[in-house]
Amino acid sequence: MSEYLKEINEFWQEYMAQYNSIYDLVTLNKMVKNNDTTAFLHPQDLAYLKKHFGDNFSEIPRFKKMVDYANGKVKINKNRQRVVQENAEISPTIARPYFGNPESADIVILKKQAENDFKINDPNLPVEVVLRYRNRVLSDIQGKLKMNGQKIFLPYLDRHCWFEKYLYSNGSILKQFRINPNRVMVMNFFPYQTGHTAGLPKDFLTFNHYLPSQEMNFELMLKIINDEKPRIYIVSEEELFISIFKNFADSELYQYLVENLFVLSSKQNRHITVCNVLSYKEHITRLRKKETLSKTDYYNWNKQQKIERDQGNSDFIQKLKAIQRPAELLH
Repeated sequence: MSEYLKEINEFWQEYMAQYNSIYDLVTLNKMVKNNDTTAFLHPQDLAYLKKHFGDNFSEIPRFKKMVDYANGKVKINKNRQRVVQENAEISPTIARPYFGNPESADIVILKKQAENDFKINDPNLPVEVVLRYRNRVLSDIQGKLKMNGQKIFLPYLDRHCWFEKYLYSNGSILKQFRINPNRVMVMNFFPYQTGHTAGLPKDFLTFNHYLPSQEMNFELMLKIINDEKPRIYIVSEEELFISIFKNFADSELYQYLVENLFVLSSKQNRHITVCNVLSYKEHITRLRKKETLSKTDYYNWNKQQKIERDQGNSDFIQKLKAIQRPAELLH
């Protein structure tokens, strides 16, 4: 693990090397002056895209969506409609392959893509605060940021609104169990922000192509799994990740992952609550019941399941109890 972390840190230290790897106002001004719409991409990912899709790949509609979102040229208004601002100055996001400490994380949340940028989440944040957050994200993924000698869960420290809203809100089961956020890790299969409706280019979901950053990140996940530490794995898009497992893992490891996987019961709800996190086994049972029962019977069955989960009768609760530490019980 330590050797691979060194390797992946070296990989991400290449990121924004053309700007001295520092995200500050000078850097941003250079990007704006250069109209560097691909600055948000890792150099190896950029080279891959140019090689397979041409130097002007960013003009291909499915990639232009991604590029425009990542540069803040597309906004979502109050009516959740896309507003394109072709002449707006670019404001590139920072890649976010993972947050947290791979060696100490006990709960690993597997996500499709990175969450929204700070500036997009909170337009009232001063520019200097946004730049400081981005620079910390950049330093974190390059392996340069440590607090008291430890790599920590950065969104927890910065109170990222996604963290506050979905992961550790008042209704969060992690908060109820007093799970230290630094025991949590988030991994993004596609490490770039692409916006609400743009989605990922399908080339990287149908596995016709792998970006170098995707391969690095999934290799890190395999290292985490193979260190034999008991962990909780939660996915928000189980169909995608089960396909990924089939493509990247051998049959034995694939079976292990499926048997130890937890999923979010609602695709729209990313809150880590007792009723929204199901084991994959519970999830499959739920789907089968939905297919075989009448609407009324399924409603009553599902309602009873929620009552039982609220009372602590769920695979997730049992797993959390198994990893809970005595010190957390005292807080």
